[in-house]
Amino acid sequence: MYASTRLAVAAGLLSGLIALSSTTATAATPAPHTDRITESAAGEQGDSYSYGPEFSADGRFAVFSSQATNLVPGDTNGLTDVFVRDLRKGTVERVNVSTGGAQADGESSVSDISRDGRYVLFTSQARNLVHWDTPPPAEEWVDDVYLHDRRTGTTERLSFGIDGRSVDVGGAAMSADARYIAFTARPNRMEADDPNGYRMLYLLDRTTGTVKRVSDRARPDWTSVLYDVSEDGSRLVYNQLQYRGPGSALWAYDIREGTRQQLNVTSDGTPTSQAVDASLTANGRFVAFSSGAADLVPGDTNGTTDVFVRDLVGGEIRRISHNAETAFGTQSPEISPDGRYVAYEATPRNRETGYFGVGNVYLRDLRTGSIRLVTESVTGGTVEDEAVTLYSITRGGKAVGLSSGSAQLVPDDTNGVTDGFVRHLR
Repeated sequence: MYASTRLAVAAGLLSGLIALSSTTATAATPAPHTDRITESAAGEQGDSYSYGPEFSADGRFAVFSSQATNLVPGDTNGLTDVFVRDLRKGTVERVNVSTGGAQADGESSVSDISRDGRYVLFTSQARNLVHWDTPPPAEEWVDDVYLHDRRTGTTERLSFGIDGRSVDVGGAAMSADARYIAFTARPNRMEADDPNGYRMLYLLDRTTGTVKRVSDRARPDWTSVLYDVSEDGSRLVYNQLQYRGPGSALWAYDIREGTRQQLNVTSDGTPTSQAVDASLTANGRFVAFSSGAADLVPGDTNGTTDVFVRDLVGGEIRRISHNAETAFGTQSPEISPDGRYVAYEATPRNRETGYFGVGNVYLRDLRTGSIRLVTESVTGGTVEDEAVTLYSITRGGKAVGLSSGSAQLVPDDTNGVTDGFVRHLR
């Protein structure tokens, strides 16, 4: 009798523990949801347009650009600034400031954030963030590259032209440890013996202090567009485009070896039509990009843009097409740092009206082939009022960075401007 009672009690305790464990596991794994991050620390929605975000490696810090004046106290410059939001604490700080804390006197735009969230890379037209030996003329509004250290509060300019001049930067990106900084600039400002005014790609090694030109010198009239630098600093991807003409070459550049390989080529190495919007995995092995070329893989007969994932070591390439109901293709991919997931933009057909709606964002699991909607509206289903732009994705596909003027992504979105969002998927 006593033994059976003890067994019954033990069974009851075990059942309770299992139930408690199940409840705890459920509580620890919140349902997928979307947060607007371009708000003040008090939750006040931005009073002007915001763009981004990019994430630190663990997804804790989100960096974005915004014209809003009410995200932090003392924002009186009336310009686009760069902000970092701590998604754990909810704090917001402005980082495109001088070492002394002065707000920028020119427009700024975010480029990247380091793995640990310490460094923020941005471009700016400001002239008061650092000392200039040769300041640009007041009427010359051109960008340069800056790096802000959130730990020490210091800001430094990284792009230096002839005699310390501005180099008119077009874009920038960096490795996760902030050692390698890639940026596009005008050779006639960077190199004394090059009169070319088309932007070319340069690479700064902050450890050695050296700057080298990456863009092909044999094509001086082909301007360069930078897309990404791998987290480990092994590769970068960029486009070199004929400014007036059909020429286009998407390149993966091996930073350590100094070699490059063209990505928009057929299986026999023949260059094909333009490919854009490239994204690298953390180790630089896989790259995702979009292209309308029909000859990158066999059987591509849909006549629209698709996303492709190429293995830079093995050479294999696979096509990521959304579905037959997509009118304007699958484009603008971001591949997760671990290479398992690819997020992309696609325009779905409205099932009720039969018309094609606005661009939404989806996530493809490259291992299972499953597709899930990222931009789920507050009422369920796709967003229908404004297109959504994809910015970033974290390791394991846990979070996706978005930007949109849609009022359907979060409740009570009434500011009527573009905001930055993070979609938590797991």
